[in-house]
Amino acid sequence: MAEKIIGRTDELDLMLKIAKSEEAELLAVFGRRRVGKTFLIRNAYKKELVFEFSGIHDATLNQQLENFSGSLSGAIGHLTIAKPVSWIQAFKMLAEYLTPRIKKNKKVIFFDEFPWINTPRSGFLPAFENFWNSWASLQKLRKRP
Repeated sequence: MAEKIIGRTDELDLMLKIAKSEEAELLAVFGRRRVGKTFLIRNAYKKELVFEFSGIHDATLNQQLENFSGSLSGAIGHLTIAKPVSWIQAFKMLAEYLTPRIKKNKKVIFFDEFPWINTPRSGFLPAFENFWNSWASLQKLRKRP
């Protein structure tokens, strides 16, 4: 039996509006642990979700990058993807994967446990910012005939 989202009407309305937008959108969902944030995102965007990556608590940079390559491998279809050497390289790999998938329909990428990924000296936040500013935010839907 499918689970139902209850009491999140405002959040779901906003998420639907974002999904219908022809612009690239960045959505941050935050709140206490174990209140259903991940469940909300997965269910609201189940048709558009093409990549999901969840950080590992107390993991090293090397472990996070290995985890990222595993997530990307799974998204591609379980092809083995080499572990990136940095977050900059990881985001380049992600952009290559996403480019052919966003031509006609808006897609969602989901980074879960963002604070666990963005550890001191990991380089994650500057690489994410570069990915967003130089690639992701520039993506627009092509007008459908």
